[in-house]
Amino acid sequence: MDLTNYRLENLTEPYLLQVLTWRNQPHVREMMYTDHLITKEEHEKWFENVIRSNESIVKLLFYQETPLGLVQFNHIHERFKRCYWGFYIGEKNPPNKTGTALGILALDYIFLKQGLEKVLAEVIENNTRSFHYHKKLGFVEEGRFIKHIIKHNQALDVIPMALFNDEWQQVRTKLKGEV
Repeated sequence: MDLTNYRLENLTEPYLLQVLTWRNQPHVREMMYTDHLITKEEHEKWFENVIRSNESIVKLLFYQETPLGLVQFNHIHERFKRCYWGFYIGEKNPPNKTGTALGILALDYIFLKQGLEKVLAEVIENNTRSFHYHKKLGFVEEGRFIKHIIKHNQALDVIPMALFNDEWQQVRTKLKGEV
């Protein structure tokens, strides 16, 4: 895989329907806090809020000319130089290592271009794939939110994780060798 085939672009209106389709897929919804089917109206309202917000950035991941997924940075705090992130690959059967490419491009963007120092994530305890992905990217656990959300009538813990810019600079070199 050649990382130069991948790029991030701002989410624009022509891709809204594609993103809504991705977001409503069972494999994406199941791992989110909000897991109901999102209506077109809800989705459009979300997009309007993103456009107006100084605390959110949403980008699409492209492989060549094909959009594959989305990354969102929110609760961007300029003073404390931190934000939260969330992401998903919406397309089925993306090229191998697409998740790694998304991580590299997104974290380079937020640390190198936006100048932040800390990215936070919240991983639902049963999302072991996301947990291991975050660890691969260099994230560390910062505690545990016990019985933090309810899904399918079951209380689940959430694992807060964080990645710091200086740690990312070390991890990215290793990851770029893999892609």
